[in-house]
Amino acid sequence: MTNEFNDDRDVKIFSGETDEGNASEDSEYVKLINEKKGSRNIRRAMRLGASLVMEIERSMSDLNSGVFSLSEEQDPMLLHRSMLMVFSMIIGLEQYIPGKALVGTALNVFYDTLKKENPKLYDNMSATGSFTFYYMAYRRDGDPKLRVAQAFAMLCGDENNDDLIQVGEAIYHRYRHLVREFVDEMGFEPED
Repeated sequence: MTNEFNDDRDVKIFSGETDEGNASEDSEYVKLINEKKGSRNIRRAMRLGASLVMEIERSMSDLNSGVFSLSEEQDPMLLHRSMLMVFSMIIGLEQYIPGKALVGTALNVFYDTLKKENPKLYDNMSATGSFTFYYMAYRRDGDPKLRVAQAFAMLCGDENNDDLIQVGEAIYHRYRHLVREFVDEMGFEPED
């Protein structure tokens, strides 16, 4: 009869590597958790980018009513209002999503979805050149909302028109804030 305690096949010899082995297992676990968290955030960023394009479609009629409405002679400014709406959403994505990689993911899906769902609006983004003016105004000193609104008025043909400036401020504020609401609803996990 053999004594099971004399059989050392199950005995592990301490080599000082056990702590490192556990540390390695721990770091693998932490890496796995971070990857899962990252993939959830990436899926959220992708969903957000696509959702905002659907919001553009829903909001187009709003650009002709209420605080955004303009007089009948200014109605051709719908293109400029829609460009400002899109720009404001992009700024919102850049400001409110945690982490550059997630911002990039959301923007890529946003652009891809916009190109597919509304190719005319997508093409107008580069054809009008308005984004160049909006970015220049946004990056200048002073209140970005006012500067962007003044750029909107200038693009509409009357940079000193208070009505146009007010409409520009309202659009910029509304759609930037809308993105913040969407980001909050998505529940992004903080990036490490």
